[in-house]
Amino acid sequence: MTFKVTDDMRREIRVAVEALEKTTTGEMVCVVAQSSARYVLFPILWASMIALVLPVVNILTINTVTFGIQTIAFIALSALFLLTPLKVAVTPRGLRLTNCRRHAFEQFFALKMNETNKRSGVMLFISLAEHHVEIIADKGINDKVLPDEWVRIVDAVASDVRALKVQDAFLNAIRACSTVLVQHFPEVRNDVNELDDNLVELPPAPFLS
Repeated sequence: MTFKVTDDMRREIRVAVEALEKTTTGEMVCVVAQSSARYVLFPILWASMIALVLPVVNILTINTVTFGIQTIAFIALSALFLLTPLKVAVTPRGLRLTNCRRHAFEQFFALKMNETNKRSGVMLFISLAEHHVEIIADKGINDKVLPDEWVRIVDAVASDVRALKVQDAFLNAIRACSTVLVQHFPEVRNDVNELDDNLVELPPAPFLS
């Protein structure tokens, strides 16, 4: 199921980012992805494994599982796993995490967040299918902000993402990031806004996994 981003959500996130950047030299960009990969390998693998073990039924019962039944089972299970959220659920957590982090870092550089004058870019990335939250900060920020501070924010908003309260997740994370950034990087008058404040919306990633 694809999450629909509303105009209200876009507006609220933009307003929150603008408010953050009025109090700090940090530059924030929010990115939302429907998914960080097209999950195919493990759904097909699970469908194949289940279809292959179906002949065990012949030993346990008087029913007969034929090759035709196995084929039908494989097709049906493949459709079930590939066309529903189960495609993510049957994929190992470690692989999902790797996909999300790869996708997040790709976007960080694609959006040129590493090219701000003060190396002050901070990206808040949410991948919906995997319920994943990632915060990536450039060198100028990371020189002063400990990774644990970002981890605490990610952990705090993770439940909103799992409940698909995506707007709440973004707004709560932006406010929490603002608190961190104001402490380490207070506003400098006439600071130039180098990055777009609008929510960046990504389609499902083309990467197969």
